[in-house]
Amino acid sequence: MRKLKFLGFISLLFSVFFLASCSSEDDVVKQLTSKQKEAYAQNISGEYPGLYIITYKNKDCVEGTDEAGRPITVAHSETFNGVQVDVSDNNMLHVFFQDFPISLISKVVTDEGLSHALAESTQQAITARYGFDYDTDYSHVKWAFIPNVMLLNLNYDGVDHHIRIEFNNNSQYYKFTEDELKQPKAFCSLVENGIKLQLEAIYDGSTLVQRFGYENGNYMHIIFKAD
Repeated sequence: MRKLKFLGFISLLFSVFFLASCSSEDDVVKQLTSKQKEAYAQNISGEYPGLYIITYKNKDCVEGTDEAGRPITVAHSETFNGVQVDVSDNNMLHVFFQDFPISLISKVVTDEGLSHALAESTQQAITARYGFDYDTDYSHVKWAFIPNVMLLNLNYDGVDHHIRIEFNNNSQYYKFTEDELKQPKAFCSLVENGIKLQLEAIYDGSTLVQRFGYENGNYMHIIFKAD
């Protein structure tokens, strides 16, 4: 009887060990190595010429109907050619949306003084940080970017203003296969289909001036596409 109990105890230990092993394997999170990230960043780095397609809504938009006859607001759309996105390598991990027409933001800003000042502003680069991670099924690699705040020093109404313009990418990420990321200029597949940004908010110092894209307010959507 004592021997049978001992054998049962051993069997129980093996069962617990087996279940624990299975559980630990299921809980393992696979991560990209530093060498993989460095190689992928090297392969997507480069200069990518293209254009901006910018749609925006303001008080001048007209009301219309869609194909189903439902009422819609017809947004404005403008295209800017001869621009470029630069993607840095692993040393910086940044994207530079070059030559962005800041003056166009004046179309959606309701503060009159700020609108006039922005209308006279020159082109600027929207910068963003980027990174890689595995998708949930580990069959693809996610590439995502987070836009940085753009800082402008503008003088209007006789006062200096420290303007902060915030953009977002709506928490969107893009997928690559690992084979695609092993090819030079791997970023081409993204810019052919377009990379999207939105104007989110403008602050004067720490004071919110205007938020965009909420309820019935103004908005601005930006797509960068390769030529």
